[in-house]
Amino acid sequence: MTMKDDVALVYQITSINRAWKRAREQWGEDSAIALMLRERKSSLQARLVRDSPDAVYLRSDTDNTDGEPLYSVRLKSQVQLPNGVTRSDAEHMPVRLAQELFSPAELAGIVK
Repeated sequence: MTMKDDVALVYQITSINRAWKRAREQWGEDSAIALMLRERKSSLQARLVRDSPDAVYLRSDTDNTDGEPLYSVRLKSQVQLPNGVTRSDAEHMPVRLAQELFSPAELAGIVK
């Protein structure tokens, strides 16, 4: 995957994350649209991690004290998105979801 592809994927992930949060607020977290957006975001995050192992890794989010344990999907180098925002991450992924999407061997190699 090229850096341009990574930037496009991070932009999609952050855009979907915003839409997911709005859908949860408007229709509830168990609404069909909220669930679909959450699953799409996780799918894109898994693709980013798998396709760009030299540029992306998972890190435990120790700042999160509310809710379930999370990984931060971290970028080794900051990227500037098409909207001008500079990002060093591609949002968060629940640990339980990462354990569903990645094998134990994959997780051992991508969690830093």
